[in-house]
Amino acid sequence: MFSHVIGDGDMITGFKLVGVEGTEVSSPGEAQHALNNALSRKDIAIILVSEEFSFQPSLREQIDKVRQERVTPMILEIPGSRGQSSRIELSDIISKILGIKI
Repeated sequence: MFSHVIGDGDMITGFKLVGVEGTEVSSPGEAQHALNNALSRKDIAIILVSEEFSFQPSLREQIDKVRQERVTPMILEIPGSRGQSSRIELSDIISKILGIKI
């Protein structure tokens, strides 16, 4: 099983240096397409998505849906190469998935 990264060029280059493949994107539309491609592959267990793109409404909706309906792949959102971070608490993610307040 493999990991796959979706993000900007600097982020992809950094992950390639440690042997993780990825898709360089520069717009939310490209990120959506890259996520769809990664989700269609059976050999990917973890998808890392730059927060720069994961907070776009269409991508956010798809990520939440995948988390609710599938066990794999695990989708993790990480700060991009520009250091942005809009930290989301784990309890907020669980509350949204289960539909209850924790």
